[in-house]
Amino acid sequence: MEASVRKSTILQSLKAGILSLVFSCIGVLVLALIAKLCNIGNNILPIINQVLKVIAVAIGTIISVKDEKYLLKSLIGAVIFWLLSFALFAIMGGSFNIGQIALDLAIALVVAAVIGIIKSRRSA
Repeated sequence: MEASVRKSTILQSLKAGILSLVFSCIGVLVLALIAKLCNIGNNILPIINQVLKVIAVAIGTIISVKDEKYLLKSLIGAVIFWLLSFALFAIMGGSFNIGQIALDLAIALVVAAVIGIIKSRRSA
């Protein structure tokens, strides 16, 4: 029984991280298109990007995390999202800013924790 719970935790967390990354990438692409068409200033883009990450983590967590151990699965999913998005944007040529990297992790963890707590309270 323990192995199936562990497998469920890993699979749901991985699914949450990957879905969050997919939604984040879609959001960034749409944001880039809108920024190009509407001449959005460079000072507002980082704020919108953070909002997109919040929405992506929330959607990925809501869709993927089920059954029990909501908080644990949500937090692991947030870390997976953070690692995958960091790797993806590093490959694409993004710059490294420790403050931004830490902020991305903090935001992902807070959003995932809130969603995990809400889901655990609803199931109780």
